[in-house]
Amino acid sequence: MFKIDHRKTLKHLYHPSSKTPAIIDVPVMNYLMMDGRGKPDGEQFQQAASLLYPLAYTLKWMVRLGSDIDFHVMPMEVLWKVNRDKKEFSFNMMLMQPEYVTADLVAEARIKAAAKVQNGDLSKVRFESFADGTCVQFLHVGAYEKMNASGKMMEAFVEQQGYALAAHDSHDIYLNDVRKTKPENLQSVMRYPVVKK
Repeated sequence: MFKIDHRKTLKHLYHPSSKTPAIIDVPVMNYLMMDGRGKPDGEQFQQAASLLYPLAYTLKWMVRLGSDIDFHVMPMEVLWKVNRDKKEFSFNMMLMQPEYVTADLVAEARIKAAAKVQNGDLSKVRFESFADGTCVQFLHVGAYEKMNASGKMMEAFVEQQGYALAAHDSHDIYLNDVRKTKPENLQSVMRYPVVKK
């Protein structure tokens, strides 16, 4: 059995420095994705997680049985879009999938995972490629409520490096289970798209 943890093999993307931001280029990768509206405590956010994870674990076991490769299910990633007054939130929740996962395998996994999902429609989950491209990245350690302070520090760094924010959208990667982790120990990778001035 060949075991692989992409959080470690892609450490520069999934566990960056918590001391200083960095400008990086994120390549194209494949993801399970689902769109929704609302904050993390909202119904649509919870529903997305309840659909993505059963499908991801089904794929993990299908690959393991079919090829003797045991890969780690990746952490939750969310592309956030927030309106100017920060009252409306829309999101694209994503789970990165390794190269062994194909569109055909996802189609088969939808059928197998259907029995594990109650009151959910797995057809809402997409399998697509996505690339952040050039962005600023930072590892925020601590409560989610304090991420705004990290965001301001990242914006200042971007200016110092001769870049500008390409959009006010953010890409957050949540490395811990919030149900089992103290707020001060939470770790979140933060990314903002940037362009050279």
